[in-house]
Amino acid sequence: AFALKKILKSYTAVFPDFTDHSMIHSLNVLDYCNRLIGEEQAAMLNADECYVLIMACYLHDTGMGISKNDYEEFSERIGFGDYFYTHDRKDMQRTIRDHHHEFGGLFAGKYRDLFEIPSDEHLFAIVQTVRGHRKTDLFDETEYPDLQLVGGNVIHTPYLAAILRLADEIDVATDRVSDLLYDTSRLTQQRDIIAFGTHNAIRNVVITADTITLRVIEGGGEYMEQILELETKIEDTLKYCAAVCEQRTPFTIRQSRVVIEEEGSDPEEGEDE
Repeated sequence: AFALKKILKSYTAVFPDFTDHSMIHSLNVLDYCNRLIGEEQAAMLNADECYVLIMACYLHDTGMGISKNDYEEFSERIGFGDYFYTHDRKDMQRTIRDHHHEFGGLFAGKYRDLFEIPSDEHLFAIVQTVRGHRKTDLFDETEYPDLQLVGGNVIHTPYLAAILRLADEIDVATDRVSDLLYDTSRLTQQRDIIAFGTHNAIRNVVITADTITLRVIEGGGEYMEQILELETKIEDTLKYCAAVCEQRTPFTIRQSRVVIEEEGSDPEEGEDE
């Protein structure tokens, strides 16, 4: 835990004004995973799946804070496709930001002994779940198979990656830019000011059996346009992840819609079960 805390905090060296990707974010994501899964489906998860999901929650953003040496080493192993036709190869910050899921997967593999990952099968599942928190094709049965372990358990990697992707997407509330972590008065880039302001306008995220609710300040303040964009983005991720689970796993994602509510309004019944 101490090593992970130090590793995750190192992202600030590359992204000093970027929203939180520290241990606090990882803990929030793990909490959201638990809330999305719910008690009934949690009982369906075996110990190996629980282990993989917990490790992936902690490791999923390690790619944001990799060293220059690891950046150069890992870049030789990542298929960037036509990315550099439209992006500057020398822009390390942008490249890491856009591909940190791939860097994170390679980081987990390189330092598996540090994290005491017990087997190649567990490592594969963790790496794929880390990669799967954004962009990768969770319908790909080669990349995201059901792994049969020697002991008899099956690790359903598409489900774990889908839950992590959705949980990461909904960590958008004000504690993502806590005053404990940032002095927002020092922000100078307009995009950073807007991003931090949008998070601050979302007071918390409430998860019920069928709904993901963004609780926002009255009227959304000056950031309602950005909040509506976030709502659409979360809805798209929810639909995609739900389809993956329905078509490829014995699990389901219980939540079916995303809504916005203003502070002071009556919350929907059954919140934060």
